[in-house]
Amino acid sequence: MALFRGLLGAKRIIGLSVAATSKKTVQKKRYVVPISYLSQPSFQALLCKSEEEFGFDHPMGG
Repeated sequence: MALFRGLLGAKRIIGLSVAATSKKTVQKKRYVVPISYLSQPSFQALLCKSEEEFGFDHPMGG
């Protein structure tokens, strides 16, 4: 019986934590980058790395 109460308590805690995190709004950050950086190979390498690591898609061009 104690195991059953423990499981119910765990479900209640998990439910509360999911509900608490789902109501939060995420503030997205935006960064302004000079256009001259886009032609730099080192900056393009960083963009590719961020695309791989974070799933970021950066459309280059028109």
